[in-house]
Amino acid sequence: MSYAGAVWLAVQEDLYRGACSELTPKILNSDSRNSSSTDPRGTVQLSHESISRLDIFDDYFLSQCFHFTRQCLTFIVDCIKARMKKDVFRPSSDATSVEAMTLAALYFYAHGFLPRKITDLLGLEHARASDAVNTVSKVLEDMCPDFITFPGTYDDRMGVAQGFKYISGIPNVVGVLGCLHVHVSPSLAEESLFLNTRGYHSVMVQIISDVDGNLLSVEQCCPGGTQEQAVWESSDICQEFNRLQHGQTWVLGGKAMCKAKHVLSPVESSRIKTDAARRFNTAHSKVWKSAQHVLGCLTTRFQCLHSLGAVLVDNLKPVARIVTACCVLHNISKKFSVPLPSKLVLDHLHPDQEMREEEQENFVDTEEAIEDMIEMCFGNSGDEEEQEETKTIEDIENRHKPNGDHNSHNNLSES
Repeated sequence: MSYAGAVWLAVQEDLYRGACSELTPKILNSDSRNSSSTDPRGTVQLSHESISRLDIFDDYFLSQCFHFTRQCLTFIVDCIKARMKKDVFRPSSDATSVEAMTLAALYFYAHGFLPRKITDLLGLEHARASDAVNTVSKVLEDMCPDFITFPGTYDDRMGVAQGFKYISGIPNVVGVLGCLHVHVSPSLAEESLFLNTRGYHSVMVQIISDVDGNLLSVEQCCPGGTQEQAVWESSDICQEFNRLQHGQTWVLGGKAMCKAKHVLSPVESSRIKTDAARRFNTAHSKVWKSAQHVLGCLTTRFQCLHSLGAVLVDNLKPVARIVTACCVLHNISKKFSVPLPSKLVLDHLHPDQEMREEEQENFVDTEEAIEDMIEMCFGNSGDEEEQEETKTIEDIENRHKPNGDHNSHNNLSES
């Protein structure tokens, strides 16, 4: 992340080291490993006195089961221990229990289900598995303001904007706006509310990401049939833009945003009159594709985001909590440069919704500002346009590789 907010990693490290000094797990020595009992099938059964489950599993097992590296898992577990210890309103749990609950939840996020053999391996009663996922999801949701932050200062915003300008030439863009759709199963009476533009039932969550694929904002869990512009206009981040809290900046969105205020959408085909508009649309498309990479990373690492089961329109909180938890973990995985567990599958963006007539009339001033920007930044063609396009596509792909050097968790001096 290219702005000062990236120091959250160092802050969180101080937090959990201070708060969890009494909870730091001891590495099991050879004697304790040998004294652990096994069942007839050879599965290690951990005694209550054993401290860390992570110490008995090899790195490959951890990666396959939880889709994180050992170092990243240790950080996640310790942060959750620290947060649960500080929360006086949450029932207290010992360090061993918290670790088991956390790993059980991480397995569910990674695979979308939680089998008994995993809960047995973790020493967790299978009947408590659902409670474990709910509890850990709530803790991670509470940690969202610490790990998902929108650039709050001028320097931070310009740092993010510089990254977008480098790959596209579009100035003052501080994020890409998109919606994550997660398949759900609503009741028959509510099916129409959840039917999205791709013909299946879903909930949608609005996200904003930077050029490196870090999430900057996550909010507004709504039925999948809700118009994306309505979601944007009712969101907290949109209200901040309306108050000019983020200065003269934009977020970049698709045609479905209908040129909403503070959102840069592509020029409609019928309105393309100049080469500048065509070049702008090409540049817009390059950046817009990064939204596919972010959504693809989320659904590849967290298989639970393919389907979250039954849902009621009046009670979206449990589903929203799981989605937010996965988003927090996504940013943590980026900081630890954790590779994806399998080949990235790009998420297909949803078809654009039709623009309402009143919306066309409401944003004349915004449209004029966009036209001025397009003419100023894209009015002159360059001989290196094709070369730049190839470089830009490759740059986006490289920036979104979790194991790239550009977002290494060891580099905490970004500003």
